[in-house]
Amino acid sequence: MIFLDTTIWVGAIDASDQCHSDAKLVLEALIRGNLPPSITSDYVLNETLTILKRRELDPAKIVDAMNRILSSPRVEVLFIEETLFEESLPLYIKYRDLSFTDTVTLLLMKKYGMKDIYSHDSDFDKVAWIVRKEKP
Repeated sequence: MIFLDTTIWVGAIDASDQCHSDAKLVLEALIRGNLPPSITSDYVLNETLTILKRRELDPAKIVDAMNRILSSPRVEVLFIEETLFEESLPLYIKYRDLSFTDTVTLLLMKKYGMKDIYSHDSDFDKVAWIVRKEKP
C-alpha cells in the first residue's frame, strides 16, 4: 500500500496547480492498477478541501472530487480516532517542521507498515524511513 498526501489530491483536482501533471499521473496509475491500493486520511482530505476552497475552486467541483475519492475501491480513507490523535502528539514534538496532519500521516504509515508516500511536500524528506515520490 501507498499513502497519498494532500499535494497529490490538490494537484490532481486543481488544474492550475504547479504539480497538476505529476498528481494526475499518480492517480491515473492508481486507477489503472499500476500502483498498489492507497491510503489517505480524513485529515488529509480536510486539508485538501481547505486549500481548494481558499483557491476559490467551485465548491460543487470540490465535493464531487471528494465523493469520487470516498467511493474509490482503490483508496481507503482512514478516520482519525481519539487514540490515534493522542499517539500523534509526541511525533508532533519530535518532527517540529511537520504539520500535525503530517505527523498523523507518519503514525498511520508506521501502523500500516508503509514507507512510500506520494507527495510534493519535501518536509517528509526529513523522516529517514519515508520514501517520498512525486510521480509513478
